Amino acid sequence: MKKLLSVLLVALMVVSLFASGTSEAPAEPETTTIRYWQHSSAARDAMMERIIAMFEEKYPQYKVEAEFIPEADYNQKLIPALATDTAPDVFQIQQGMVAKLAEACAIQPLDTSVMSPEDIAKNKVSSAVDGLKYDGEYYGMPTDTQTIILMWNKDHAREAGLDAENGPQTWDEFFDWAYKLTKKDAEGNLIQAGWGGKGYWCEVMPFVIQHGGKMNDENGNFIFADDPVTIAAVKEYFEFAKAGNYSEKFTKNWAGFRQGLVSIMLGHPAMIGNLVTTAPNLDYGVALIPAVDGENHLSCVSSWAYVMSSKAPSKAATTFIDFLASEEVEKMWTSETGQLPVTKSLLNDDSLKTNPKIAIAISSIENSVVGTLQTGAMNKIWSNGMSRIMNTDEKVEDVLRDIQNQLNEELHSEL
Repeated sequence: MKKLLSVLLVALMVVSLFASGTSEAPAEPETTTIRYWQHSSAARDAMMERIIAMFEEKYPQYKVEAEFIPEADYNQKLIPALATDTAPDVFQIQQGMVAKLAEACAIQPLDTSVMSPEDIAKNKVSSAVDGLKYDGEYYGMPTDTQTIILMWNKDHAREAGLDAENGPQTWDEFFDWAYKLTKKDAEGNLIQAGWGGKGYWCEVMPFVIQHGGKMNDENGNFIFADDPVTIAAVKEYFEFAKAGNYSEKFTKNWAGFRQGLVSIMLGHPAMIGNLVTTAPNLDYGVALIPAVDGENHLSCVSSWAYVMSSKAPSKAATTFIDFLASEEVEKMWTSETGQLPVTKSLLNDDSLKTNPKIAIAISSIENSVVGTLQTGAMNKIWSNGMSRIMNTDEKVEDVLRDIQNQLNEELHSEL
């Protein structure tokens, strides 16, 4: 009898167990939230919202909470947050901030189980990603990638009897064009500027390197003021402007080029998209940056970067960055905004090259170097120094020495 009761009890327990198992709903998969920050602009915000929706559809286990912050307030909010638990998981920074934030342990390297260093080196343009390394590890992926290309007003070129379709190919031709396209009234006042250059670092750097000069040593320190070749190149760059061919009236914020007051500009490919809306009737040409020998059209890369804070869930955050840097997303940015792709396979994607201007811009990244002044503070130091060269009688050597000292101090300063 006892044996029978025991068997019945066990049977009841088994039935109860299965009944309990079938009545409970299956456990919901865990969702990881990724907090994301970027500096705000209407076009980029809208694009990012679309990209986030695509990411969440592909990876339902992740949810992204995005915050778009006015650019003027971005760093003031971001840097203090990185020292607290309020830091975002993934965020944008200027490329030049990567080493400083990595050294301060404010950001962490990409998770190699998601993005292997070998795949990054194989599939991405080196000049776009090498600046995102620290101690041999990748800490982020580029966004808003730009080079420097040449643009010129075709109507001005035709009027002057120049090759309006191909533009100047060498630096000698470039400066010859600049002089020929400059117009002054009877009193010597500038009424059309042949060139609107003001010493933007991303223009000067490839000019210097093409001429055999040096901007940095192997440790990243600035050494241009110690190099006679670089000093000579900077003097050559400014010779046109200092000969009375520069006026802030014509060259401020590209307004002169849009209005037909400036004939030639060196600038970022993003201006191609900008000019569609700001100067829709402007007939202008696009070419690679001029070359000393007419062949080596070396440019330089500037960008922002997607990185992740030290507190971020490594795999989730890297998965998001990997998606942001994917071929699919890069293609969206290029086709809709003119941002250059850095995935090598896209450099030969014919669907991105239906616009000849964009095709030239894309090709410019294939022969480029990493830009080394990619922070707001460094850019300000450089710009102030270039303004002194253009607008004062100070010796170029002395100004460059002062700029170099300030840049190296900023380079090694703490956050």
